[in-house]
Amino acid sequence: MANDQVLAPKGIEPAIIQPVPLTEPEPSGYAPMLQGAGSNKLSQITTRSTPPDVDAITGVAIITDGEYKVFIEKYSELAGGLRISTHKLLDACTIALTAQNHYRGDGITTTGVIIPLDEYVRLLGKPSTKATRDEVRKRVKEDLETLFSISIEWTEKGQKKNRDFSKMRIVTSQGIKRGNILLGFSPEFAKYLTGAYIMQYPTALLKIDERNPNSYHLGRKLLLHRSIDNNIRKGTSNLISVRALLDVCPDIPTYEEVMSGDRAVDRRIKTPFENALTALDFITWEYSNAKGAPLADEQLHHGTYADFITLFIKFEVKDFPDQTPRLESRSDESGNKETKKHKFSKKKMAASASPVRPRHARD
Repeated sequence: MANDQVLAPKGIEPAIIQPVPLTEPEPSGYAPMLQGAGSNKLSQITTRSTPPDVDAITGVAIITDGEYKVFIEKYSELAGGLRISTHKLLDACTIALTAQNHYRGDGITTTGVIIPLDEYVRLLGKPSTKATRDEVRKRVKEDLETLFSISIEWTEKGQKKNRDFSKMRIVTSQGIKRGNILLGFSPEFAKYLTGAYIMQYPTALLKIDERNPNSYHLGRKLLLHRSIDNNIRKGTSNLISVRALLDVCPDIPTYEEVMSGDRAVDRRIKTPFENALTALDFITWEYSNAKGAPLADEQLHHGTYADFITLFIKFEVKDFPDQTPRLESRSDESGNKETKKHKFSKKKMAASASPVRPRHARD
């Protein structure tokens, strides 16, 4: 169905999600996606691995992780809660939001997105059969209800001072109409995203088996790390610590939890971690030291858990989009700003050095 034939709720304008820009004849496997600390932290949380505290009177479920809070209204009425499929749907809608807005541009073009259900089935890597479409439609409907029920509140650390974000909804409208997924981001959350940052999202991540949630969490974290401009400039975009990766895997128990039980550290931590990384077919990886040098076998197989979490993962992303033109453009923009700032400072200093004529009192 053509976009102009879709009947969307008020405030939602069509935007068909594509794995690549429409001008490219061949899929690259990556799509630009707006992201910030507020959305990235949410992507690491599931209600299965982090059961919320539910208020017996209001029915609101609350998940607290440091200064980050997730509020879920009518939690007991939701079919699936906050799960990997919910995160996938939010990622897909955010990609569509990115495609129709200017990153750090002059305001938000639109806060609503439309994704054809058949297109979403394809992006999930599912067969295009009636039974599959019905199954995906049912799960999407549940995930839309969950997203509609969620508000978040958090604090972001800054170089000079922290930024506090008051409680805000993620979406304000949702539904499935005429074979299309409709989602309207809240103006506040859309404004936050369009003023945040961009990552290169591997659309293969949408095909990840949800029975292994660690793969989704690890894949998203690795590509986020690979996409950060400062990491690229420093040459560390393909190097990340094991500790940082374990922090985003709520389904892998902590060392303390394992030691208070069967003490099977390799079976319950190391093996699931390695299996989840290996399941990501868009990366290759190996253990390394902090400088990216490969490790000898004895360093890998005879160390303690304390040794394990000090290791690093060196990884390569297959067919990762070239970021050089954009980085050079940003560097030029930054240089122009510094030049203007320098000229202004010199002008100001010259003005302040000029002799000041004394003001005479009137007779």
